[in-house]
Amino acid sequence: MRVAVIGAGPKALYAVEALLARTPDATIDAWDPRPPGTGAAYDLNQPDWLRLNVTSAIVDGFDAWRRDRGEADPLDPFPPRALLGAYLAERWASLFARHRGLTHLPRLAERVERTPTGWSVDGIDYAEVLLATGHADDSPDALAHGWAGEALLVPSVYPIASLDTVPAGSVVATRGAALTFIDATLALTQGRGGRFAGDPTAPTYRASGDEPAAVRPVVRRGRFLAAKPQPGSAIASAVPAHLRTQGLETIRAATDAAAALAVVPATAESLLAELGRSPSRGATVADVFAGAPTHDDPTDALRASLLVSTDQAPPDAGWAVGAAWRELYPALVERFSLGGGLDFAPFAEAAPRLEGIAFGPPPVNAAKLLALIEAGIVDPSSLATDRIDHAGHRGPVPVDVVVDAVLPAPGVATGEATLPGRLVEAGLIARAPGRRGVAHTADGTCLSPEGQPLTGLAVIGRPTEDATIGNDTLSRSLHPARHAWAGRVATRIEEEP
Repeated sequence: MRVAVIGAGPKALYAVEALLARTPDATIDAWDPRPPGTGAAYDLNQPDWLRLNVTSAIVDGFDAWRRDRGEADPLDPFPPRALLGAYLAERWASLFARHRGLTHLPRLAERVERTPTGWSVDGIDYAEVLLATGHADDSPDALAHGWAGEALLVPSVYPIASLDTVPAGSVVATRGAALTFIDATLALTQGRGGRFAGDPTAPTYRASGDEPAAVRPVVRRGRFLAAKPQPGSAIASAVPAHLRTQGLETIRAATDAAAALAVVPATAESLLAELGRSPSRGATVADVFAGAPTHDDPTDALRASLLVSTDQAPPDAGWAVGAAWRELYPALVERFSLGGGLDFAPFAEAAPRLEGIAFGPPPVNAAKLLALIEAGIVDPSSLATDRIDHAGHRGPVPVDVVVDAVLPAPGVATGEATLPGRLVEAGLIARAPGRRGVAHTADGTCLSPEGQPLTGLAVIGRPTEDATIGNDTLSRSLHPARHAWAGRVATRIEEEP
């Protein structure tokens, strides 16, 4: 029985490893035009200052591999993404070396069609096909589609070399002020010879002279992401186990969405109380949970989050709500994903405002952003004044360049941009009602527009977002669908005559 896995990123790797652990002789073709394990996100040739935005400990085996290579403790918890690419590539290479039935097809899969006996991928027959296509390269709302502005448009931050077209001394506006914006800003400063010096939590920036005159971030929420805690700091381990366990159990037992979500601020209040902090000092937990900023000035809010995340200031309501969301996220994923039993709409409304304080940049990058603000290169006033849409940039300062620093939305959009999108457009698979992601069963099997399982066609990862929540993670444990898929396919292989 022949299996196709379309995509060779981390999600595909984990699924293939799970299948081969059960059936070592399985015949599997991994379709990906890029080398397995690297992809755009973990390209081996990208600069070292493009870092992981999650702690390296989340990737099983990665830190042990780093030590085996001679990296000394304490390990940088936010290492270069290229280093993770090397590790993932080595994991794939080990699979190819140990399993002769595993083959890499170095090309893009264009078509998936039903056949009388199963499925066809660009004319090659398979009994099982797994879509693990990851992030889309394009989206219908990207500025590149219908751009009418006078400024030069850089349509994407990645590959990072696309920013080489930005002239030194120009005024740059970015659509987006989140993690991709930080990468873009570092490319236009540190990537052009600028240097950060001094304390990593409070560096100064030394310009090279090749930077833009100003970078003006634009985002609807009007603020930066909050820094996440520094691993090894006291605040990173400040959540008592009993509060986490209690919160997880309460969410899992909740009978409606409101009750499940209410556990987050309740846990945040309890956190502050246990740490001896007054939850009413400054912004309250209720304020932050409802979407209010911790400080009126976005730079002050960013700086405050950095000080808390590095043990330089006591915990506040912003930290408490962000910590509660992070700690309780596994139960939220279970209950608000398909099959979890709770109405998705309240989660969809809450998640964007809470993810900004829970899943922000590592402290090292938050500190660099503050240094660039203090150096006058990043101008945060644009957060309150500027707007960008397909008609162009509007604001009090004319700009020379607009950079689209917003990644394609998760889930799947119809159209020609992605293979899952084309399958939705063709009416073969469908989005889950009220959600952006592909409808699927617990083992990843895609559902038809009529809600019927499509035996042999499965999907995991980014194309399922909203149907399955929280796919933008390197965690192996958060989502069980790939293990269920591997178990189902292994059973099918074993039962073949």
